[in-house]
This record gives sequence, C-alpha cells and structure tokens, in this order.
Amino acid sequence: MPLPTAKRRRRALRARLLDALTGAARVAPRVVVEGALCACAPLARWTRFERMTRANLARALPELDPAERLRIAGAVRRHAARQFASWLRLASSDAPRGAWIDELVEADASLELLGAALARGRGAIVATAHLGDWELCATRLVRLGFRGAVVGLRRPNDPSALWIEAARARHGLRTIPQSAPPRELLHVLARGECLGILADLDARRLDGIELPFLGLPARTLTAPAALARASGAPIVPVRCVRERSGRYRLAAEAPIELDPTLPRELARRDALARLNAVYARWIRAAPEQWAWHQDRWRRPGGTATPAALQSPDQGFAAD
Repeated sequence: MPLPTAKRRRRALRARLLDALTGAARVAPRVVVEGALCACAPLARWTRFERMTRANLARALPELDPAERLRIAGAVRRHAARQFASWLRLASSDAPRGAWIDELVEADASLELLGAALARGRGAIVATAHLGDWELCATRLVRLGFRGAVVGLRRPNDPSALWIEAARARHGLRTIPQSAPPRELLHVLARGECLGILADLDARRLDGIELPFLGLPARTLTAPAALARASGAPIVPVRCVRERSGRYRLAAEAPIELDPTLPRELARRDALARLNAVYARWIRAAPEQWAWHQDRWRRPGGTATPAALQSPDQGFAAD
C-alpha cells in the first residue's frame, strides 16, 4: 500500500536532516555537538514522548516521590541528547578513526562470561536493552574482537531508517532486518558468533507472550528463547551504561539457558522471565538511561505475523 504523501515527505525530510547533522558532526567538536543537543533537550517537555515518559514512570515506579519522577524525566531527555550525539559521531567516523569509542566505553572484566559462552562453539545471543547506549555497546564489542551481527527494524519506504545501519557498517557491524529468513540469524550463531538483539520492548508483528516487566504484565518478545532453542546458544545479557565519570561501562552477566528439566513452554517462559528480571534490575539501577518514552505496557498478549523472530513452534528453525 503506497505511503501517504505527507508521511513520505516527512521521512525524506528526516533523512536529509540526519545527513546534514552527520556532516556537521564531522567538523564540529564533540563538546559543541553534545552541548547543542543537550540545550535543545528541554523542548521535548511539550511532546507526546514526555507524556509517555511521565506516565510510565508513575506506572512502574509508584514508590518514588513525584518530584523524583520529574527529575528522572528531565534526566531521560538529557541522556537521549547525549546518546544521539554519540550516534552522530558513529555516523561521521569509521573503524580506523574509532579510537574514541575505546576511550569512551570501558570494557568490564565480566565480558569474560561472553568469551566463555562463545568458546563452546554455539555462538551467543547477546541480549541488551534500550538502556545506556546500545549502539556503543555493539560497536565496542566489535572493536574488542567479537564478531557477529545485530537484528534491527528496517522500515520500508523510509530512507532515514538506513542511517543507523550505515553508521554500524562503518564500524564493521552488520545489521540483519527483523524480516530476514530465520536461517540467516541461525547461520550467525552456527558460525560461533554473537547475535545482538534488543528484547526489552514490545515490537509489533513479532511473537510475544505476557510476562512481568518491572512488576507489571507486559508483552515480552519470545525471540531470545526461540533463538536459544533453535541453536543451542546461550542468552548473554550485556549492557553499556553511562557512569558518573561520563564514560560508559560495558559489562556482561551470567548466561541464561533454557532449563532442560522443564516442559518446552515452561522453559521458554522461565528463560524470558529471568531475562526480564535482569532488565528490571538494570533499569532500577539507572532509570535515567532507559527508553521510558516507549509505550511499553500498551497491550496484553497479542498475535504475531510471520517474521524472522518467531517462536520455535511457528517455524523459527525452518527454512
């Protein structure tokens, strides 16, 4: 179905704006770019994203004082500005000029857990969240010698959607669209590599089940468990969170594997519930760095349409 003319024009304008900002980031000092974006961040107070942020904070963190939730909402805006500044820097540089990533993102000793998981030869499902900076997370892993790809949404008829993919590619990171054949994802794991996936939010058209998330029922993507069952690879939670120093710390946690003593469906739910618990712990530790503007609790349950990230019962392992 053709896109409405207005939407098509908005997308084309957004693509041109991203290209212009990327060009500016090539010549402007980093502090200038980040400072300008942070100065603009308060403008988001009058948007629907701010309304969603405040509603979600009240819903998920009711124990906090309203003034504290307002403080977090403001910090969320500033973090998003700093994050976008980093993405512009990714888009305006490349691997040979990426030493700044090593300086900005410190590798924690816990990454040995990821290395040990990969040593088993079945690959690793690197499950991260919309927390901290997930793009720096992926590019820093590449610079540390970890190989693989990430799964991302590729919107058709949207030239701006390819901007972040191009930024990743400049640093040696391949993006596999959500709509790719399942075997393409499984091939990454079969080669003993990392497959990065963001699984903390609801994604339309993808299979999901309802599980607790921050203490509330939320539609949870089954993709991590589906990949784990189809490939035998463990799920390794990895996060890249900004610290007080202004640098980021890249850290891994103990792998999550399907419990072989449980029936198929219970094993799937158990693994996803454990992953949600990890995400919740991360978010509570750094609430200013999570994507509260997303409509996380918009709907219960739901149906899925065929896509690369399905449950095993819906043909995930099939060609």
